[in-house]
Amino acid sequence: MSVWGKLFTAMRGGVNEKAEAVADSQAMRILDQELRDADAALRKARGDLAGMMATAKRIEKRIGDTRAKEERDIANARAAMEAGREDLARGLAERVSTARTELHRDEADLVNMQQQQATMLRTVRETEQRIGAMKREVESVKATDSLQRAQKSIASTHAGVNSRMGSAVGSLERIRDRQAHMAARLEAGEEMAALESGADLDRQLLEAGIGGRTSSADDILAELAAPPAQKALPER
Repeated sequence: MSVWGKLFTAMRGGVNEKAEAVADSQAMRILDQELRDADAALRKARGDLAGMMATAKRIEKRIGDTRAKEERDIANARAAMEAGREDLARGLAERVSTARTELHRDEADLVNMQQQQATMLRTVRETEQRIGAMKREVESVKATDSLQRAQKSIASTHAGVNSRMGSAVGSLERIRDRQAHMAARLEAGEEMAALESGADLDRQLLEAGIGGRTSSADDILAELAAPPAQKALPER
């Protein structure tokens, strides 16, 4: 194959792939349209079948009328023969002959039409069953497609929520880190201020029990509950 032939084949392959991609993306719409087309064809087939059945009924009636007329003409021809009117009998005989020719043609047409009618009726019923089965299958496919879209949406939403939650957790951790860092800086600042003012040294002396004396609430209550001390009398 020449280079141009290969390029042309590749281009056709690309066109087919794009066409298939478009067909896949519109599969449900195409399927619905195909079902509508099938329903329309089925309605037309039913109409044609109804017309054929009506024609068969007319032929059956014509055959019945022709046979009844033939019986009357034969009876009249016999009567004419008995009456010596051979001319009338011949005319009736010719009419019976023509009627029989038409009768044979109508009977052949009726048999052929009845066969076609039976075939068409069977085809219509089979088509109805196939379309019914296809509609049920389409409904099932649509339900599955809707379920899959819902599952996809839920999965996408869940992934988005997880992503946002992860981002929120990260932000919260960063805020806590900043707060801890700020608290450490404030504590360090207070310690530096205490060192500069000497308050820290006083605190350390108190903790060591050196220097001033502190009284707790319990110490004060115990002091109030104790009896007052008696003063010593002067010696004479």
